[in-house]
Amino acid sequence: MKNFKNFEFKKLSHEDIPLVHEWMTSPHVREFWTEKAVGNFSNFKKTFEGKIASKKLNPYIVFLQGKPIGYIQSYVVDEKTFGIHQFIGVEEFVDKGLGSMFVKEFTDELLTSKKITRIITDPSVLNLRAQKAYEKAGFKKVKNADENIVMMEKKIKKAS
Repeated sequence: MKNFKNFEFKKLSHEDIPLVHEWMTSPHVREFWTEKAVGNFSNFKKTFEGKIASKKLNPYIVFLQGKPIGYIQSYVVDEKTFGIHQFIGVEEFVDKGLGSMFVKEFTDELLTSKKITRIITDPSVLNLRAQKAYEKAGFKKVKNADENIVMMEKKIKKAS
């Protein structure tokens, strides 16, 4: 488990898959995170077992004060760029500023511990809450990738 200032990030394990499935079937997560296999647990489990085994994807459970509250994954885009996706799984923690806090801690660490200079994410144009959270975490809007997606990025700060 990686301990940060306010959060802990535990690499997703096979035992965590039922919890992630429960979160992903919640209306507040389903609204913007559309995992195709979520309806069928067997297919969902296979999808997430693949994520656990992947060399290019790093899935984590996010903990606050020892309680699992969300999910975040980073993935390799190219040798200098990673992407992230995340959600808060426990509805009582939504709209409390925690998403932007754990995204900031996680991405700041990625930018210092890896040979990467840029992190991207792609929230829905309709998900204003996520866009604001990413902006608070240091992301900037780059462009609309299409009519449904806003491309956002966070770059390593250059020493002045």
